Amino acid sequence: MTSFERQWQARFEKFATRHRSDHLVSGWSAMGLRRRIAVFEGLLDTGMLGDGARVLELGCGAGTYVRLLAKRGHPVIGLDYSLPSLRRAVTADASQAGDYVAGNASGLPFRSGAFKAVTCIGVLQALEAPRTAIAEIARVLEPSGIAMVETLNPWSPLAATRRLRAFVRREPTRLHYCSPRVIERALASQGLRPVQRLSVLLPPRSWPGLERTLSQPQVARAMGMMPGLRALASQAFWIVAVKA
Repeated sequence: MTSFERQWQARFEKFATRHRSDHLVSGWSAMGLRRRIAVFEGLLDTGMLGDGARVLELGCGAGTYVRLLAKRGHPVIGLDYSLPSLRRAVTADASQAGDYVAGNASGLPFRSGAFKAVTCIGVLQALEAPRTAIAEIARVLEPSGIAMVETLNPWSPLAATRRLRAFVRREPTRLHYCSPRVIERALASQGLRPVQRLSVLLPPRSWPGLERTLSQPQVARAMGMMPGLRALASQAFWIVAVKA
Protein backbone atom coordinates (compact mmCIF):
# COMPACT_ATOMS: atom_id res chain seq x y z
CA MET A 1 0.00 0.00 0.00
CA THR A 2 1.37 3.41 -0.97
CA SER A 3 1.66 6.38 1.38
CA PHE A 4 -1.26 8.03 -0.45
CA GLU A 5 -3.46 5.01 0.23
CA ARG A 6 -2.29 4.72 3.85
CA GLN A 7 -3.29 8.35 4.39
CA TRP A 8 -6.76 7.62 3.05
CA GLN A 9 -7.12 4.50 5.16
CA ALA A 10 -6.23 6.56 8.23
CA ARG A 11 -8.82 9.17 7.24
CA PHE A 12 -11.57 6.59 6.84
CA GLU A 13 -10.66 5.06 10.19
CA LYS A 14 -10.87 8.51 11.78
CA PHE A 15 -14.23 9.23 10.11
CA ALA A 16 -15.71 5.99 11.47
CA THR A 17 -14.32 6.59 14.95
CA ARG A 18 -15.59 10.16 15.22
CA HIS A 19 -18.95 9.99 13.44
CA ARG A 20 -22.16 7.99 13.50
CA SER A 21 -23.99 9.14 10.36
CA ASP A 22 -23.44 7.02 7.25
CA HIS A 23 -22.45 9.97 5.08
CA LEU A 24 -19.79 11.19 7.51
CA VAL A 25 -18.37 7.70 8.04
CA SER A 26 -17.92 7.45 4.28
CA GLY A 27 -16.57 10.99 3.91
CA TRP A 28 -19.57 12.38 1.99
CA SER A 29 -21.90 15.27 2.59
CA ALA A 30 -25.48 14.27 3.44
CA MET A 31 -26.56 15.60 0.04
CA GLY A 32 -23.80 13.67 -1.71
CA LEU A 33 -24.94 10.40 -0.17
CA ARG A 34 -28.62 11.12 -0.94
CA ARG A 35 -27.87 11.75 -4.60
CA ARG A 36 -25.69 8.65 -4.88
CA ILE A 37 -28.41 6.53 -3.29
CA ALA A 38 -30.90 7.92 -5.83
CA VAL A 39 -28.59 6.90 -8.70
CA PHE A 40 -28.06 3.49 -7.14
CA GLU A 41 -31.74 2.78 -6.58
CA GLY A 42 -32.51 3.98 -10.10
CA LEU A 43 -30.14 1.35 -11.45
CA LEU A 44 -31.62 -1.37 -9.26
CA ASP A 45 -35.12 -0.42 -10.35
CA THR A 46 -34.22 -1.35 -13.93
CA GLY A 47 -33.84 -4.98 -12.81
CA MET A 48 -30.32 -5.13 -14.19
CA LEU A 49 -29.11 -7.47 -11.41
CA GLY A 50 -31.86 -10.04 -11.63
CA ASP A 51 -33.40 -11.77 -8.62
CA GLY A 52 -31.09 -12.98 -5.87
CA ALA A 53 -27.85 -11.88 -7.57
CA ARG A 54 -24.80 -12.27 -5.32
CA VAL A 55 -23.15 -8.86 -4.90
CA LEU A 56 -19.87 -7.52 -3.52
CA GLU A 57 -19.89 -3.94 -2.23
CA LEU A 58 -16.20 -3.00 -2.51
CA GLY A 59 -15.40 -0.23 -0.05
CA CYS A 60 -18.65 -0.54 1.87
CA GLY A 61 -17.94 2.12 4.51
CA ALA A 62 -20.89 2.27 6.88
CA GLY A 63 -22.76 -0.37 4.86
CA THR A 64 -25.41 1.87 3.28
CA TYR A 65 -25.51 0.03 -0.04
CA VAL A 66 -25.13 -3.38 1.60
CA ARG A 67 -28.37 -2.82 3.49
CA LEU A 68 -30.13 -1.50 0.38
CA LEU A 69 -29.11 -4.54 -1.63
CA ALA A 70 -30.02 -6.98 1.13
CA LYS A 71 -33.44 -5.35 1.46
CA ARG A 72 -34.02 -6.16 -2.21
CA GLY A 73 -33.19 -9.81 -1.67
CA HIS A 74 -29.56 -9.93 -2.81
CA PRO A 75 -26.97 -11.97 -0.90
CA VAL A 76 -24.34 -9.29 -0.36
CA ILE A 77 -20.87 -8.95 1.15
CA GLY A 78 -19.46 -5.59 2.20
CA LEU A 79 -15.67 -5.29 2.10
CA ASP A 80 -13.58 -2.48 3.54
CA TYR A 81 -10.02 -1.97 4.74
CA SER A 82 -11.13 0.27 7.61
CA LEU A 83 -11.98 -1.88 10.62
CA PRO A 84 -13.78 0.98 12.43
CA SER A 85 -15.95 1.42 9.33
CA LEU A 86 -16.77 -2.27 9.28
CA ARG A 87 -17.73 -2.16 12.95
CA ARG A 88 -20.07 0.77 12.19
CA ALA A 89 -21.57 -1.21 9.29
CA VAL A 90 -22.18 -4.27 11.45
CA THR A 91 -23.77 -2.15 14.17
CA ALA A 92 -26.06 -0.41 11.66
CA ASP A 93 -27.12 -3.74 10.15
CA ALA A 94 -29.30 -4.78 13.08
CA SER A 95 -30.96 -7.64 11.17
CA GLN A 96 -27.56 -8.98 10.03
CA ALA A 97 -28.80 -8.94 6.45
CA GLY A 98 -25.31 -8.62 4.95
CA ASP A 99 -21.91 -10.15 5.58
CA TYR A 100 -18.81 -8.03 6.18
CA VAL A 101 -15.17 -8.79 5.39
CA ALA A 102 -11.92 -6.89 5.95
CA GLY A 103 -9.84 -6.65 2.81
CA ASN A 104 -8.10 -4.50 0.22
CA ALA A 105 -9.19 -3.66 -3.32
CA SER A 106 -5.81 -4.66 -4.74
CA GLY A 107 -6.19 -8.27 -3.59
CA LEU A 108 -9.78 -9.33 -3.01
CA PRO A 109 -10.09 -12.41 -0.75
CA PHE A 110 -12.59 -14.20 -2.99
CA ARG A 111 -12.39 -16.90 -5.66
CA SER A 112 -12.65 -15.97 -9.31
CA GLY A 113 -16.21 -15.66 -10.60
CA ALA A 114 -17.70 -15.46 -7.11
CA PHE A 115 -20.14 -12.59 -7.76
CA LYS A 116 -22.84 -11.58 -10.21
CA ALA A 117 -22.17 -7.90 -9.49
CA VAL A 118 -19.54 -5.69 -7.88
CA THR A 119 -20.22 -2.11 -6.81
CA CYS A 120 -17.29 0.22 -6.22
CA ILE A 121 -18.45 3.65 -5.02
CA GLY A 122 -16.10 6.27 -3.58
CA VAL A 123 -13.04 4.02 -3.81
CA LEU A 124 -11.01 4.75 -6.94
CA GLN A 125 -10.28 8.34 -5.89
CA ALA A 126 -8.49 6.97 -2.81
CA LEU A 127 -6.30 4.52 -4.76
CA GLU A 128 -2.86 5.07 -6.25
CA ALA A 129 -3.43 2.42 -8.93
CA PRO A 130 -7.13 2.09 -9.86
CA ARG A 131 -6.28 -0.39 -12.63
CA THR A 132 -5.26 -3.00 -10.07
CA ALA A 133 -8.64 -2.74 -8.36
CA ILE A 134 -10.41 -2.92 -11.73
CA ALA A 135 -8.49 -6.10 -12.58
CA GLU A 136 -9.61 -7.62 -9.28
CA ILE A 137 -13.22 -6.60 -9.91
CA ALA A 138 -13.08 -8.35 -13.28
CA ARG A 139 -11.56 -11.45 -11.73
CA VAL A 140 -14.24 -11.98 -9.08
CA LEU A 141 -17.12 -11.38 -11.50
CA GLU A 142 -18.80 -14.32 -13.19
CA PRO A 143 -19.34 -14.24 -16.98
CA SER A 144 -21.99 -11.62 -17.85
CA GLY A 145 -21.47 -10.14 -14.38
CA ILE A 146 -22.00 -6.42 -13.80
CA ALA A 147 -19.56 -3.85 -12.43
CA MET A 148 -20.73 -0.45 -11.16
CA VAL A 149 -17.76 1.87 -10.66
CA GLU A 150 -17.60 5.52 -9.63
CA THR A 151 -14.92 7.98 -10.72
CA LEU A 152 -14.63 11.66 -9.80
CA ASN A 153 -14.93 14.15 -12.64
CA PRO A 154 -11.53 15.85 -13.12
CA TRP A 155 -13.07 18.71 -15.10
CA SER A 156 -15.79 19.83 -12.71
CA PRO A 157 -15.26 23.42 -11.49
CA LEU A 158 -14.50 22.23 -7.94
CA ALA A 159 -12.04 19.55 -9.06
CA ALA A 160 -10.30 21.91 -11.49
CA THR A 161 -9.93 24.52 -8.74
CA ARG A 162 -8.47 21.97 -6.33
CA ARG A 163 -6.02 20.67 -8.90
CA LEU A 164 -4.93 24.18 -9.87
CA ARG A 165 -4.41 25.12 -6.21
CA ALA A 166 -2.31 22.00 -5.65
CA PHE A 167 -0.26 22.74 -8.77
CA VAL A 168 0.41 26.35 -7.74
CA ARG A 169 1.38 25.27 -4.23
CA ARG A 170 3.39 22.30 -5.56
CA GLU A 171 1.39 19.98 -3.36
CA PRO A 172 -0.03 16.54 -4.20
CA THR A 173 -3.77 16.41 -4.79
CA ARG A 174 -5.74 14.93 -1.93
CA LEU A 175 -7.96 12.95 -4.31
CA HIS A 176 -7.21 11.11 -7.52
CA TYR A 177 -9.35 12.16 -10.48
CA CYS A 178 -9.80 9.99 -13.56
CA SER A 179 -11.93 10.92 -16.53
CA PRO A 180 -14.72 8.45 -17.30
CA ARG A 181 -13.07 7.59 -20.61
CA VAL A 182 -9.87 6.56 -18.84
CA ILE A 183 -11.84 4.30 -16.50
CA GLU A 184 -13.90 2.90 -19.37
CA ARG A 185 -10.70 1.99 -21.24
CA ALA A 186 -9.32 0.35 -18.10
CA LEU A 187 -12.53 -1.66 -17.71
CA ALA A 188 -12.46 -2.70 -21.36
CA SER A 189 -8.84 -3.85 -21.04
CA GLN A 190 -10.02 -6.33 -18.39
CA GLY A 191 -12.88 -7.69 -20.47
CA LEU A 192 -15.54 -5.45 -18.94
CA ARG A 193 -17.63 -3.76 -21.64
CA PRO A 194 -18.95 -0.33 -20.58
CA VAL A 195 -22.66 -0.10 -21.34
CA GLN A 196 -23.82 2.95 -19.39
CA ARG A 197 -22.44 6.18 -17.94
CA LEU A 198 -24.42 8.11 -15.32
CA SER A 199 -23.59 11.51 -13.88
CA VAL A 200 -23.93 12.65 -10.27
CA LEU A 201 -24.75 16.36 -9.97
CA LEU A 202 -23.67 17.88 -6.69
CA PRO A 203 -23.84 21.64 -6.03
CA PRO A 204 -21.25 23.13 -3.63
CA ARG A 205 -22.00 22.61 0.06
CA SER A 206 -22.08 26.39 0.47
CA TRP A 207 -25.11 26.55 -1.89
CA PRO A 208 -27.61 24.14 -0.29
CA GLY A 209 -30.57 25.80 -2.03
CA LEU A 210 -29.17 24.78 -5.40
CA GLU A 211 -30.00 21.14 -4.66
CA ARG A 212 -33.72 21.94 -4.74
CA THR A 213 -33.25 23.67 -8.08
CA LEU A 214 -31.39 20.71 -9.58
CA SER A 215 -34.16 18.40 -8.35
CA GLN A 216 -36.84 20.21 -10.36
CA PRO A 217 -38.08 18.06 -13.31
CA GLN A 218 -37.76 20.94 -15.78
CA VAL A 219 -34.16 21.54 -14.74
CA ALA A 220 -33.38 17.84 -15.13
CA ARG A 221 -34.91 17.88 -18.63
CA ALA A 222 -32.94 20.97 -19.59
CA MET A 223 -29.69 19.42 -18.38
CA GLY A 224 -30.52 16.29 -20.34
CA MET A 225 -30.74 18.39 -23.50
CA MET A 226 -27.27 19.85 -22.87
CA PRO A 227 -25.01 16.83 -22.23
CA GLY A 228 -21.85 18.94 -22.40
CA LEU A 229 -23.04 21.21 -19.61
CA ARG A 230 -24.24 18.29 -17.52
CA ALA A 231 -20.90 16.52 -17.93
CA LEU A 232 -19.00 19.65 -16.85
CA ALA A 233 -21.27 20.18 -13.83
CA SER A 234 -21.14 16.56 -12.67
CA GLN A 235 -19.09 15.88 -9.57
CA ALA A 236 -18.77 12.20 -10.39
CA PHE A 237 -19.67 9.54 -12.96
CA TRP A 238 -20.92 6.02 -12.46
CA ILE A 239 -19.90 3.56 -15.15
CA VAL A 240 -21.76 0.29 -15.61
CA ALA A 241 -19.89 -2.49 -17.41
CA VAL A 242 -20.65 -6.11 -18.29
CA LYS A 243 -18.10 -8.92 -18.23
CA ALA A 244 -17.71 -10.74 -21.54
